[in-house]
Order: sequence, then structure tokens, then C-alpha cells
Amino acid sequence: MGPKRHRAAVAVVAANVLLGVSSLFWKALAVIPASTLLGYRILVSLATLVLALLFTHGFGELRGKLTGRTVVVHVLAAFLVVVNWGTFIWASIHGHVVESGLGYLIAPLVAIAVGCVLWRERMTAIRGAALAAMGLSILVLLGRSAELAHWVYLTIGVSWGGYVCLKKATVLGSFAGLFVETAVLTLCLPLLLWLTPMTLALPALSAADLLLLLSCGAVSVIPLALFAYAATGLPLSVIGYFQFVLPTTQLLVALWVYKQSVSPGTILCFAFIWGALATILVEPWWKAYQSRALPAAMK
Repeated sequence: MGPKRHRAAVAVVAANVLLGVSSLFWKALAVIPASTLLGYRILVSLATLVLALLFTHGFGELRGKLTGRTVVVHVLAAFLVVVNWGTFIWASIHGHVVESGLGYLIAPLVAIAVGCVLWRERMTAIRGAALAAMGLSILVLLGRSAELAHWVYLTIGVSWGGYVCLKKATVLGSFAGLFVETAVLTLCLPLLLWLTPMTLALPALSAADLLLLLSCGAVSVIPLALFAYAATGLPLSVIGYFQFVLPTTQLLVALWVYKQSVSPGTILCFAFIWGALATILVEPWWKAYQSRALPAAMK
């Protein structure tokens, strides 16, 4: 592995770790209601993305690629991302980080299931078995893990898995796509303020809290920038192997920092779902190995 690949690998690990520990960022702002934090995350993220696109000349990409179909895709993605952001912030503030970690662990499996249904992607026996194991584990969690807020991991898993699927249907890059989504959410803020308990009124904040709040856009954009850099040095198939880092980081944060109470059964189900995702990620490598080994054995 050359120096560029090493740097790309470090970038993708750092992106996942930053996302995993970002629960602590939102916990530090617990003096502000979760719905209010969501509103400010939308506004500050939009401003941060405008600066990022100006710096990377990304507005040219928007002019050249923005079509009616692309707008529809990102409007749907905006709905999923606001649900995901809101749930994650709430879970971070209220100490349900094991659940958010579970959500991001099942999200790739949800994306595979949605792809098979909507895009008729091929369902192999290994993928089918992995999805069945995930489904069984979730049923066990629902029935046996009374300490969990089940709606958190189900909402995060479905919203992020669906968001990933929509990203396959767009030609926009990471920054440009998220800019369109946050712009849509900004335009919809009056509706969100009316439909939800969201408010933009802030309690009295210290200078440190205000600085944290103003940096919430960077919390969204910096991991995105790291992922974008990693994509220039690593194949997407290799980046996929790092999908374990985020949920595993969340689990460690939940156990060591939040001291969240978790039953052994929950940990076992987490491990089963982790194994199901590992099986799916290893499948292409195993098939490639078999395709090379079979002709060699016949010689």
C-alpha cells in the first residue's frame, strides 16, 4: 500500500471515528433542546457547505448537473437526513448511544434489502442468510432488550439505509448533494417550526456553548471531506470494509463514556448483526478468491 492509500485509509477511519464520537458534541450542548439543535444544525451546515463549495469550486458542478430528477432525489434525501439527524441528536443528548450505534450497523443491510426490492439487485444466498440473521437479531432485541429505546435504532437504520440508496441515484458529489439537501431543509424550516416543537429561540448560553453551536456545521462537513479524500485514494469496495468503525465507536462511547446499561443479550445481538455485515462485505473477496483458485486447481 503506497503513501496515498495509507493517507486515504487514515482519512476514512478518522471520518468514521469523528462521526462515532460526535455524540459527545451534542451531549455537550444538552442545555439546548434537541429540536432546536436540529434547526441550527441545518442553518449552520448550509453556511458551512456554501464556504466548502466556494473553496472547491463546487457550484460549477451544481450548474452542470442539477436537473429536475436530481432535485427530486435530494428532496427525498433531505427528508431522510433530517429524520436521521434529529434522532441522532436526541439519542446523543438522552444517553441512547448504543441504539444509534445499532442503527448505523444495520443501515448497510437495510440499504441492501431496499436495493433488492426497488432496483432488483441480485440476492445471493449469503446476503439472504445475513439479512435473515439481522432480522432475527432485531426481533430478539425487540422482545428481550427492554433497556433499549427501540425506535432509535430502527429510525436511524431505516433513514440512513434509505439515504445511502438515494445517493446511488444521484450524479452530485458529497458536498453538492448535501448542500441541495440542507438548502431544501432551510426552505422548509418554517414548516418544521410549525409541525414540530422545534424553535430557534436559544436559552442563555455561555461563550463556550455558543462557539460549540456555531461549529455544528463543521461536525457535519469535516467527516464528509475526509470521506471525499478517501474516495480519491481507495476503491469504494475497500472503503466499505470500514463501515464497522462508526457503530463500533458508538458502542465504545456508550459503554465507557455514557456508562449506558446494556444487557448481555443486547451485546450478543450487536455481535450477530456485526457478523452479518462482515459476511456480506467478505462475500465479493471470497468469490474472487474462488474464481482464481478453481482454474489453478484444475491445472
